[in-house]
Amino acid sequence: MTLMTEETSREEVEALAALAHTPLLGSMRIRLLLRHFGSAQAVLAADPAALAELPGFGTQVTASFATAQKERPWEQTLELVDRHEVTLLPFYDARYPKGLLDLTDYPVLLYMKGTLLPQDNNSLAVVGTRDATHYGKEMSAQISRQLATMGYTIVSGLARGIDTQAHEAALKANGRTIAFLGSGLSNIYPRECILLAEWITEQGALISEFPMLTPPDRQNFPQRNRLVATMSRATVLIEAPAKSGAMITVEKALAHKRPVFAIPGRADGDAFKGNHLLIKAKQAQFVENGRDIANALDNLFHAEPAGLTVSKPALVLDPEEQELLMTMPVEELSIDELVEKTKLPITKLHVLLMSLILKKLVKEFPGKLFKKLS
Repeated sequence: MTLMTEETSREEVEALAALAHTPLLGSMRIRLLLRHFGSAQAVLAADPAALAELPGFGTQVTASFATAQKERPWEQTLELVDRHEVTLLPFYDARYPKGLLDLTDYPVLLYMKGTLLPQDNNSLAVVGTRDATHYGKEMSAQISRQLATMGYTIVSGLARGIDTQAHEAALKANGRTIAFLGSGLSNIYPRECILLAEWITEQGALISEFPMLTPPDRQNFPQRNRLVATMSRATVLIEAPAKSGAMITVEKALAHKRPVFAIPGRADGDAFKGNHLLIKAKQAQFVENGRDIANALDNLFHAEPAGLTVSKPALVLDPEEQELLMTMPVEELSIDELVEKTKLPITKLHVLLMSLILKKLVKEFPGKLFKKLS
């Protein structure tokens, strides 16, 4: 079988989409078929009776395959793929997220709108509950913004609450973000996130393993969560009750040996029970901001075995940060002196200084003194 090394035709990728669209096949059965027949096109051309000879292919599976061959339900999906300029991303494509291949049931095909770049290998999942508190939403935005300005790609699930705040904060920081959906790309859920989804495609990607018109059924979201966890170098839990979808994402991350970070919340409520349980069990590292996470990741990277090179995220400066750096003299200044010199509102100045401190371009000294680093 040569699928992993040869450039593959559009026809072969569409044949793989047809197999992925066939009920009851699933990723593992499709990969078995590819090994046995040599290509997706050869599988589609096979007599359904030939499938019955393979292990794990009973009457129901072969009947489903025969029905799909006759009715060709994938043709509507392929039409929508072309109409909406969606990319079909097979598992052997160089752009396919390598972290997903750690899954035993990794999708053989992804539907993608937007782009994946090499820098997206430096991605972090930011997850939490849909029913987030005001504090949880603020922390999701703050941490995602900090990480995005350091060059990390923010990965989440386009859900209400924590996910939405994470995506929006990364975009507003001119960073990259990737959203994995629990529905097809022609069926964006929740509907109020349609504009956000379009924005994400400009600075990242929308990705789904489900055919274009797949509705947001409940069972799809745990599947989606495993992709969020395994694409990412680490998972940041912002806010989650003890039982929630975000905790499923954390479980997947831990199962695949991805680090987990969690912020603290109120001790007298249920909103942060999941966070506290993980911290107490030492399954998650206690963090308070993006700098804590970046430092912890640096330590993990430095601890990698000899010979393994881990690329550092690219430094991203927005125009306001560049202007502030040019305005700052070489000597230390107090916050009041900086307000006078830059004419910036103090709240805005604090945000910019924090970002530059995280990027190791400015250092804060005791007494709220700030110095530009050469």
